[in-house]
Amino acid sequence: MNRFLQLFFSILKLVSLPLFNFSILFFGIKFYGKENWGTFISLSIWIYLLAFLAKWSGQNYLIKELTKNTSNYLSVFYSNLIERSVLLLPSFSLFAFYPITISVYSILAILLIFIYNSYEILVVYKQKLELQFIAEIVGMIILFIGFYFNPHFELSTILLLFCFSFLIKNLILFGFLKLNFKIVSLNFSFQNLYKTLPFFLIGFSGWLASKCDIYVVNYFFSKKELSEYQILMNCFIILQSIPAYLVLPINKHLFRLPEFSISKIKSKILLLTLPIISVATLSIWIFLKNALQIEFSIFIYLFAALSTIPTFIYTIDILQFYRKEKEKIIMQYSFIIVILNIILAFFFIPHFRILGVVISVCISQWLYLLLILKENKNEKL
Repeated sequence: MNRFLQLFFSILKLVSLPLFNFSILFFGIKFYGKENWGTFISLSIWIYLLAFLAKWSGQNYLIKELTKNTSNYLSVFYSNLIERSVLLLPSFSLFAFYPITISVYSILAILLIFIYNSYEILVVYKQKLELQFIAEIVGMIILFIGFYFNPHFELSTILLLFCFSFLIKNLILFGFLKLNFKIVSLNFSFQNLYKTLPFFLIGFSGWLASKCDIYVVNYFFSKKELSEYQILMNCFIILQSIPAYLVLPINKHLFRLPEFSISKIKSKILLLTLPIISVATLSIWIFLKNALQIEFSIFIYLFAALSTIPTFIYTIDILQFYRKEKEKIIMQYSFIIVILNIILAFFFIPHFRILGVVISVCISQWLYLLLILKENKNEKL
């Protein structure tokens, strides 16, 4: 694949994932209603958490290992898969909270997501980014067809539909990546889980920082409010990802650019910030009101919009920290933000309900920006 296509599919992958997630959320609410889909969301957030925990080791680490063993990369891949499979055991805790049928289907979904997430390493390693995009499209079409032909909400049926979608996506990747077992020689050690713990913590801190609010909402609010809140924040998550789209074409060159050039790029992004956020926030308000009959107060939209501004300011700084192998600093700040977000949410929710969660997210984002700017300033001293 030439460089242009690599860049195209990298951008496509970055853009498509939040859009796919939003589309599934939108049509789930559209077909089954906020209350019913909120029931699925309440379970799915635990399914995806357990699947994320089982994913474990960082992508960068494993790609380095694959690169060292190009002639026998499948052995490295399958060995890592087996090592991490022990992390699926916590999934059985679902039996303590859900009926047997729901728990079994949920565990099956976790297993299939675990396998699908594992293929992502090979997709990146082999530069087959178009395959994952195709798999995602096919999986989403399967879900939408299932929604259409199954108009009555049943949690077990929805779970099976998601399982079937991930099964097909796995088969697509398995087939086109040309995986086999003939040349595999397994050599695994569970000590590798300990060795890759720092990589996991870095990824987990970022994941938790972006997801912790939904778990708080799930604890406090009704299933209807959970659906409404998630689709609202999904809209603003897409908005928050715009800076990453803007800098992706020059991502590889950022580390080599002089400080003056980087400052110019930051200034240009900053000039776009308010116009983009203003237009997007107005569009989100019109869309949610007309498409899903979801109405929030102007203050919720105001604080949600304010919470997106920091990402336009610190995105380049974050990328530079990663390139300078300062991931641990980002990890520490992310965990600080998670703790602060949860504390603030528990404080504000009794007084302001959903507005309280949005305020806590907003405050946490601005504090995260201040920490990043402070670290950046210290680095230059």
